[in-house]
Formats: sequence, C-alpha cells, structure tokens
Amino acid sequence: MYYSFIMLKPDALERQLVLEIIERLKTNDIAIEILDYRLVNKELIFKHYAHVINEMGEVFKEMAAKAFVGKYVIPMIISSRDENIIANVRKAIGATDPSKAALGTIRSDLGNDSMEKAKLEHRSCENLIHASDSYESYLTESELWFGRDISQKYT
Repeated sequence: MYYSFIMLKPDALERQLVLEIIERLKTNDIAIEILDYRLVNKELIFKHYAHVINEMGEVFKEMAAKAFVGKYVIPMIISSRDENIIANVRKAIGATDPSKAALGTIRSDLGNDSMEKAKLEHRSCENLIHASDSYESYLTESELWFGRDISQKYT
C-alpha cells in the first residue's frame, strides 16, 4: 500500500464540500486510512507551511494565520495500491490556482476563487484542499497532524 496526506481546508468545510471531495477522491481509487477534525492554531499552521513561509516571508505567514487560525480543517492519511498516489492525487485536485486548474479537477469544478483575486484582496487563495507534493512532505505532514506513532503505521 502507498500513502499520502491531504487536508481539506476551511473553505471546503464552510462551503459543505467535504463529502463531494471525498467521493471524487474515492473514484480515483483512493481510500481514507485515518482522518481528524482539527481546530487550527498558529503553531500548527506555521509548522505546516514552514517551507512556504521561509520562501515568501511574513506576508504569507500573516495570510496563513488569517486563513486558518481559529478555523477547522480535516487532515487525512489516504492510501492507494498505486505507487504514484502523490502525483495521482495532485492531478485529481488540480492546479493551486482554481481558475487555472484543468476541467474535471476538484479545484476547477468546485473552486470559486483565483490567485489574482486573492492577491488583490491581500489574502490566501481559497483552493479547498492541500496535498503532499512528495513522499518526504507526506512523512513530515502526517507526523505533524497525527503524531509520530500514528504516522509510522502508514509508511
């Protein structure tokens, strides 16, 4: 079995798209191993996006805090028999910018925001879902959100 990490972001929960997103993932032969419902604090989201904060600085840190802190997310460890799970999930989700995501992807079909609009409004783009971009990211993110003991069960 192969694993990855995804997180349904506050906008997915607020717009009541959780079940629809999960159903779309399941049609791509993705199974949910474990999920949680978490209230996000600064420490958690800053650790999750540490690499982006390092690249983009305080502006992104402030936007992440505004987008996540005090809101709920659904982190998940997911699985597939396909060793390309990470690439497959990212393809099913679509480009980070929902306005540029390919038709048929989660962000294209369900998204209602764009990077351009978010930039003009000085906020993070609401793009519904986060997915690990590498196996190393998966290991880091799954441990951050679920703890070492649970994370190690899915390696």
